[in-house]
Amino acid sequence: MSELSSLYCKVKITKPQLKKFLSTPLEEPELNKNWLDFWESRKMYSKSVLTQELLRTYNDDTNQEVIDGWIDYPEAMAFSDYNETTDEWHWGMMFFSENYVEMIPMFAFIASLEKYVTESPENQAIIFPFFWGDNGVNAYVYFENGKAVLSPKVQTLEDVASNFVEETKDFLDKKWDQLSKEMDLD
Repeated sequence: MSELSSLYCKVKITKPQLKKFLSTPLEEPELNKNWLDFWESRKMYSKSVLTQELLRTYNDDTNQEVIDGWIDYPEAMAFSDYNETTDEWHWGMMFFSENYVEMIPMFAFIASLEKYVTESPENQAIIFPFFWGDNGVNAYVYFENGKAVLSPKVQTLEDVASNFVEETKDFLDKKWDQLSKEMDLD
């Protein structure tokens, strides 16, 4: 049985741009070379061909509704934190998914940030098994020259800059401490 991977996304974005992004309708992803190269690089059981039909978004109307839906799902332990001092948005969830087809809408959601973020090498997202001791990476997204890129090269945590991996683990450790104290244990 596979275990759920965690998602962590950190982007530099001004507060007005974040507000604009969150109020915007979801974008339909375009099946392009990046999506195909990424999909081909993934190892999975019963891998299907990536088609435009598989490439989909959530059924929500706006990006804010995507965030709200995950935050309202307590088992995900999702978070959305904006730091006004650094203009950084931290978005993610402790328990996301273990299925690539289920992950596609989130890949599309993260990629749609490309029009709103401030250009920075710190704009990154990662999906990996934070809790389970595996160093595999389900997905790694970075932003470069105004584009979000699903990296087909990143397979393990060793393929990601060590400072981002450590920052991610530290942030998720703190979020776990905070969110696990707020859990309803009835």
